[in-house]
Amino acid sequence: MENESLNQGPVIDNNPTGPVGNDKLYSILAYIGILWLIGLLAAPEKDHAFTKNHVNNGIVLCIAGIVVNIIPVLGQLCALVIFVFAIMGIVAAAQDKEFSIPVIGDKIKIVK
Repeated sequence: MENESLNQGPVIDNNPTGPVGNDKLYSILAYIGILWLIGLLAAPEKDHAFTKNHVNNGIVLCIAGIVVNIIPVLGQLCALVIFVFAIMGIVAAAQDKEFSIPVIGDKIKIVK
């Protein structure tokens, strides 16, 4: 008895949630300063949920980094926290996992 699933050919997912193509690269770059723009503008990866998740986190961390540089009192501590979140995001993207910034990640959605 043959396995019929072997004869069906590849399954194509039109709305991928995991990394496809250059998704992983763009997701990692999203956590490095303003390089989130590459993932936001790169076609067709800009429409993938995996890339959107990491680009959104990159935008939030970039905005937080700018705000932290304006406020000198909290600057050093907050900059360290932002750096740690960026490293956590890079590791999650490299391991093909979704990542949400602790505390604020689920509340702030810039890229929909």
